Amino acid sequence: MIRRHPVKTLVVLLLVMAAALTLAYVKRTTVPVPPTTAPQPGESLVVVGLGGLSWDDVSAKETPTLWGLLRDGAAASVSVKTLPLTTCPTDGWATVSAGEAAGPATSETRPRCAPLPTVTGDATTGFRVAGFDALAKASREDEFRAQLGLLGDSFAADKTCIQAIGPGGGLAAATSDGKVARYSPFQATTLVSDLAQCPVSIVDVGSIDTTDPNPTRHRELVDGLERRIELVMDAMPSGADLLVAGLADRDQQERLRLLAASGPHYGPGLLASASTRLTGVAQLSDITATILQRGGVHPKTEIGGRALSIVPSANNSEDTAASKLTVLTDIDTKADAMHRIVAPFLTIWLAGTLLVMVVLWVTIRRSRPWNRRLTRARVLRMTRLTGLLSAAMPAATFLANLVPWWRASTNTVALVTMLLVLVLVISGVLTLVCLKGPWSSSSLGPLAAMSAITAGVIGIDLLTGSHLQISSIFGLQPLVGGRFYGMGNVAFALYAAAVLLLCAALAHALMRRGAPRLAACAAVLVGGCALAVDVLPAWGADFGGPIALVPALGFLLMGVLGWSTSVRNIAIVLVLAGLVVGLVSYLDWRRPEAERSHPGRFLQTVLDGGAWDVLSRKLVANVDLAVAMPWLLVLVVALMVFVVLVVLRPGILGTEPLRRLLEEAPILRRGLLSIIVMAVIGFLTNDSGAAIPPVAAIFTAPLVASAVMHFLSIEARKAPVRRRRDRHHL
Repeated sequence: MIRRHPVKTLVVLLLVMAAALTLAYVKRTTVPVPPTTAPQPGESLVVVGLGGLSWDDVSAKETPTLWGLLRDGAAASVSVKTLPLTTCPTDGWATVSAGEAAGPATSETRPRCAPLPTVTGDATTGFRVAGFDALAKASREDEFRAQLGLLGDSFAADKTCIQAIGPGGGLAAATSDGKVARYSPFQATTLVSDLAQCPVSIVDVGSIDTTDPNPTRHRELVDGLERRIELVMDAMPSGADLLVAGLADRDQQERLRLLAASGPHYGPGLLASASTRLTGVAQLSDITATILQRGGVHPKTEIGGRALSIVPSANNSEDTAASKLTVLTDIDTKADAMHRIVAPFLTIWLAGTLLVMVVLWVTIRRSRPWNRRLTRARVLRMTRLTGLLSAAMPAATFLANLVPWWRASTNTVALVTMLLVLVLVISGVLTLVCLKGPWSSSSLGPLAAMSAITAGVIGIDLLTGSHLQISSIFGLQPLVGGRFYGMGNVAFALYAAAVLLLCAALAHALMRRGAPRLAACAAVLVGGCALAVDVLPAWGADFGGPIALVPALGFLLMGVLGWSTSVRNIAIVLVLAGLVVGLVSYLDWRRPEAERSHPGRFLQTVLDGGAWDVLSRKLVANVDLAVAMPWLLVLVVALMVFVVLVVLRPGILGTEPLRRLLEEAPILRRGLLSIIVMAVIGFLTNDSGAAIPPVAAIFTAPLVASAVMHFLSIEARKAPVRRRRDRHHL
């Protein structure tokens, strides 16, 4: 059917894809978490903050108090990432105060934790956090422009009190001038009266900054935290809710920390957050949002966190608690494993691929027709296979998360080896699909198939909740924080490159069949569907991506339509990109504040006059990355210059086969230029945009090399046969 009626089949497939996307969006819930329960007058909340504990520290025998919270209440793992790679108690408590990443100034990525700022003064003269001004200044001038004291200011503006107990609680409840309206040190004798003063109380029970090498002494430290939590539970008002949150790391090692809630509003289940769109995963700003929501207070400025809600479990049995603990420790184990193996995995895979490709290319240059052991045709097939295997790797890393490989070992070498083997097997299957389909007879057929597979894997994952992207090589990293759903910068680079190559390959096939209008329609339909998946709030919720993807698609479409690359046409494309991004941002902004995603929040930031802060933060992030890793900037610039030269002047630097392929498929050249446009704009407009060009190259370069080898194989089959006695003519 496909071979006999390829154009009709393609049209049907494109229409079915558009219809399926439309139906899926209509039925999709914007924020796939249950709504939070509004507080009633007289209900109170007690927030207990601690540091250094994760769910793998909890067991029914060793930590009965935390186990009881897990069994009878709701729980999650919380990302405590703030400004450095690892979070100290001061960073965590300051972030709760500001609702955004905050903390003291430091040049270290894994700083040694200093003691929490003390609270000075008394009830007569007033309480104040020591060193607050310096801490507020550092937070305000750092990447997220955090306003320390936002939580205290919001309660003060609403004339609602908040009780702080312990130095961490004092820092969280302080107003922007460093004053703490109600404060008391942690004392068992006064806890009952202290916790009855205000509708919201914030209690600091201490932290464990380092693991004691003596297991007995370490267990005593954990028991000390447990006893203080138990004291709070015994002293808190009847009917109050309790929220216990891990706010800091231990041993200068980033991990997800524990979060548990119990009380009338928090029955047995898992905690969910609209800011992460995940069940069982929250972030520190969600704690701030929950405190504000339970106090009936609106924040003075919008924050990224959302109040926690519940996904209920069947019961509060011991077996159910054990199942919840397994889920939560698995989330943390996967995040930690992926965080450790990303660099060695990519280094081994890319170095191995490069070595094999160089050896094969040298072999091709030295091969002769009479060499029966290693014929040119065989080497071309091997090079084509290697290119497709390498290009399949990104999609394979997402699909590998369907298998729980991270549970098999805690050894980094074993995990890297296991993932390499798994990804190689999946890549082999994807390569086989590209080589054995009805499209394999065309020089761009396997390229189009691999592009469709890569874009399809990422796109379908976005449609179904971004589950494969969480803790994957090219996906979202919970330990890094920042983004927990939708399209990240790294995945966008792969997705956009695959979409542009697919559009170019489809346009080439249709134009060769004498259907230029259908080629343009196919490019518009595929590009439009891909753009919808990327930008719509219910799916990709990407703000920076369309700024790069729409001009790239427009540039490609200009080539398909035969338009000249004039200033006027480029201006039209740029205006169209602005309209698309603006329209999506406006529609997202029209939603309730709790349901807005990244585009709507940015528009609200623009209306609040904070657009420059966001743009400057993205610029500073790229500058800081360039300063911290100048070799990366040099590599990105050199790579982009090389690629631009080769695409603009194919045939130079030993790329004669590429020139012949681009003469055969001129629209592919426009597709490669579109990828360059996307990579340059993405590099300039996204924070951590330096990752976009090299990641796009990781997918594009081996795939185009494979297409060149496939083209040379087709050329060789059509060339006249040369015999051994003809070698003196070569």
